[in-house]
Amino acid sequence: MVWGDEPKKRTSLSKTEWESIKARHKNRCCVCERTEKSVGILEKAHVKAHSRGGTQYFPLCPTCHTKYDKGLMNLTELKKLGLTKETYERLKPKKPVKKKITNPWF
Repeated sequence: MVWGDEPKKRTSLSKTEWESIKARHKNRCCVCERTEKSVGILEKAHVKAHSRGGTQYFPLCPTCHTKYDKGLMNLTELKKLGLTKETYERLKPKKPVKKKITNPWF
């Protein structure tokens, strides 16, 4: 980053916007269709990973959100989200880089 450059600010979704998105999906997970009452909470999942510039959301239960972020969704689940395997590969989050720990004492 160059001196004076402002870091990109993460845009937040207002509560009313999130409520309207959930209402559009009938307060259900888009994949497994469990209701918010049975799951406890629906999470805001990015269609395109935020690390890749995504700004669109859909409601997922915590289990489906974890599967989505880890790249473990099968074709049936992806079809429910309106994605193909190729599109999913392009949109899913970047894998975190594992840092190698070096100990200068050994």
